[in-house]
Amino acid sequence: MTVDVDEHSTGKIFDDNVEMIFTSFGMFIIDEIHYLDGSSLFDVIGGAGTYAVYGARVFLPIPKSKGVGWIVDAGSDFPEAIKKELFSLQTTMIFREDPSRLTTRGWNGYTENETRAFKYTTPKKRITSEDITGTKLLESRTFHLICSPERAVSLITGLNDQRKALGTGLPPAVIMWEPVPDLCKPEHLEACFEVLPFVDVLSPNVAEASAFFGIEEPTEKSKIEEVGERFLNYMQPQAAIVMRAGANGCLVLSKSFGKKWLEAYHTSYPERVVDPTGAGNACVGGLCAGYVLSGGNVLVATCYGNVAAGLAIEQVGLPRLKLSSDKIGEERWNDSSMRERLEEYRRRVGV
Repeated sequence: MTVDVDEHSTGKIFDDNVEMIFTSFGMFIIDEIHYLDGSSLFDVIGGAGTYAVYGARVFLPIPKSKGVGWIVDAGSDFPEAIKKELFSLQTTMIFREDPSRLTTRGWNGYTENETRAFKYTTPKKRITSEDITGTKLLESRTFHLICSPERAVSLITGLNDQRKALGTGLPPAVIMWEPVPDLCKPEHLEACFEVLPFVDVLSPNVAEASAFFGIEEPTEKSKIEEVGERFLNYMQPQAAIVMRAGANGCLVLSKSFGKKWLEAYHTSYPERVVDPTGAGNACVGGLCAGYVLSGGNVLVATCYGNVAAGLAIEQVGLPRLKLSSDKIGEERWNDSSMRERLEEYRRRVGV
């Protein structure tokens, strides 16, 4: 592991004075995007873990930004400009350089119906619970998992075992699980049910949740609710489901309060939508940050998630941070205040 110092980074990874709020086990990926008109973009920052990190980071201005933890695996082809941008976030980023391999990269291509196809073009390198052994990331209040049910069990078990071994009285990890889309299939349903008792918030999108049961994605809200309730039966009383429904926002289901729909952030600003890539992952990152900042209120946390998702889709790639040169804690994302966006959204949905 190496740490580079630039004008935006102190070069210190672990800050003992900052509480760890969020850690993602999702991968960092560098994307290339190919459009129907023949145009292409290269070296675009991507990956489910990356979007989730940004989703949490937008609500944690410097120095609280060090409460966002993640791992970036950089190969011999890692662009210096991307490296500089990642360090400028001032997160607790473990930046692992390995010149013997290539960075995980993905190919994205749009089809005629505007869906986005994806494939890996270099070998992927997964993050495991052992990768955060002995690091500050192990102390995180929430963990973002995007993986199969079987791998979720392994990650959760590893996390809880390591946290107990620390002997510092850390509570069980708060787990936010996104099932990986490719494995949302009926053959993985029983494994999914088995992991649900250990998950605090389950957050698939509607298509992923439906695919577990081998049914077509429903469009009626009542039918979407029926799908979500099938999972809720296997979860602990205090747990919740936040099912992401694209332009319809999120359905929040819990045994404690029932169900509530929260509209998408851009319901009031549809003209701002540019590219939906990463919105769901950013939503979960914002959800994690909001869960801690709200004291475990999943409805408030989902407001954070929807605002983060709205920010993520206003451009191709990730939202842009503008740091204040003279006021600590003042940041603007896409030239806007996240505090103001969140306040406006909560007033709108009555949460």
